[in-house]
Amino acid sequence: MMLRRWYSLMLLGLVIPGANAVGQEQDTIVGRPFVRGGVYDRPYLTQLLGRTAIGGYAEMHVRWQRVDGVTEERGFELKRWNLFTATDVSDFVRISAELEFEDGGEEVRIEFAAIDLRVAPSLTIRGGMLLSPLGRFNLAHDSPLNEFTDRPLASTELLGAALSEPGLGALGVLPIGLTGRVTYEVYVVNGFHDGLINDSPDGTRVALGRGNFEDNNASPAVVGRVTWSPNLDLEIGFSGHHGAYNVYDDEGLAVDERRDLTIVAIDVDATLGPFRVMGEAATVDIDVPTTLTPLFAGSQRGLYIEAMHDFGRQWVTTMPQSFFSVGLRFDVIDLDSDLPGDNTRQVTAGINFRPTPDTVFKLNYVRGTSRDRFNNPADHGGFLFSMATYF
Repeated sequence: MMLRRWYSLMLLGLVIPGANAVGQEQDTIVGRPFVRGGVYDRPYLTQLLGRTAIGGYAEMHVRWQRVDGVTEERGFELKRWNLFTATDVSDFVRISAELEFEDGGEEVRIEFAAIDLRVAPSLTIRGGMLLSPLGRFNLAHDSPLNEFTDRPLASTELLGAALSEPGLGALGVLPIGLTGRVTYEVYVVNGFHDGLINDSPDGTRVALGRGNFEDNNASPAVVGRVTWSPNLDLEIGFSGHHGAYNVYDDEGLAVDERRDLTIVAIDVDATLGPFRVMGEAATVDIDVPTTLTPLFAGSQRGLYIEAMHDFGRQWVTTMPQSFFSVGLRFDVIDLDSDLPGDNTRQVTAGINFRPTPDTVFKLNYVRGTSRDRFNNPADHGGFLFSMATYF
């Protein structure tokens, strides 16, 4: 009950302040990116070579973290090195891709590779390896763009960000009045597989059901996101993902009951005076076999909210575009809503320096408490330093 009250209060905090934001600039369909920081809103797109643009970003971490007074991690890591490309094949067709090298090259994967057929601003057909529109963060998670070293827990632990799925669907922009718009993305995708339970000894973990590159059950899932933006200073998104995750039919023979995974999320991106505010809240419902319900969660919840403030522009006189930022982020996830434990709450404070808008140096302090399934607490904290840049 306590966590549910927190979710209700935080959702109100996400939506109500943003509703009063007033934009000062004219909103246009042509001049505004579909998703701020998304696949077609990156710095490299201004550096075209013929029809093709090539770029990427790199990120490294320095981490010192302790759990219950014991050092758990202290060291350095090349966290990510990503390459991406975009090509205008014609006036109507474009293709974009992103290849990610993670954890010093231990993991290499295609994060995004899609072909777009642009029929009109209100309709683009997209197919390939898609970044699922499940929350805004999954669509815009580049390290140089984001303000904290670690990604939000609600996005990574509940939604599996970065979540890539093969699929086909459509997206578009619909204007509302002079300054407003509605955007949509909807796709049929392979969905998750049963690794979210079978590969997870610690309980239900949605992220372990990713990577369903050849549909395990021949039963596609549906994912979509709709956003409402009355002006440049406010955008609210609603997204969902629904489909079966288990193999329940084998060549016409029923081998199990159909078991669905349903995810619903709301996200907010707003400018409130001198502050940039972003947040996301999500709920996950999983059909778990009755024999496994004592060990695996059928319901999960989570959210994050962060606020940033820029200051100190041109304090470093040799870098005329430079500025500093300070920010605070609150994370909470409940990995089993039917238990008092299996949850994490943490606060992250950070200060950043950007010599240019495309490069950032981040210093974070993290403090929080996690509880296991038996409600035993473990306090954690640490300092994180990272640097990230587009190239």
